[in-house]
Amino acid sequence: MKGWIPVELPTKKYIKAYIISQTGQKPRMDTRHKIGSKLHDLLQHKTNERKTEFSQRYNCTIRIYISLHIFKNRGAYLNETNIKNFNQFVENDLKDKFYFLMDLFIEMLPSFEANLPEVRKKLGIDIEAWSDDSMRKDYYRYRKAIGKPLLYNKNSPRTVPSEISTCFPF
Repeated sequence: MKGWIPVELPTKKYIKAYIISQTGQKPRMDTRHKIGSKLHDLLQHKTNERKTEFSQRYNCTIRIYISLHIFKNRGAYLNETNIKNFNQFVENDLKDKFYFLMDLFIEMLPSFEANLPEVRKKLGIDIEAWSDDSMRKDYYRYRKAIGKPLLYNKNSPRTVPSEISTCFPF
């Protein structure tokens, strides 16, 4: 792509899927989109507060494109701290949308499993990028942290199917 500089960023699979769903197959970072604005902001900072091992936290990479103009004016300087901040920003944006959509759909139909495919479709994240179990756990933690009632009560009485209860006379 003429006029654009490719930059490889380490990230998580579901963050990569979200960025691609928001910006397209070849994500061009410009200031018209909030993800691009955040990256643009981080390109000007030159601090490096910590050294982290990216291979443990981030399990894939994404190639994003920075305009030649931004490259000339700000450079393509990204250190470990800036990459971590960018990933946290995108992850928080993704999870905010996830929580909002799931809360909205649960008001209409109180079932996590029934609403999950539609929420996945709206977010642009498939099951390979973010597993159902991980999403369920994350949503459960969110509801518990903000004090919303949990969807499933552990203390609810269990019902025994009629064919099993007739097998045991006691």
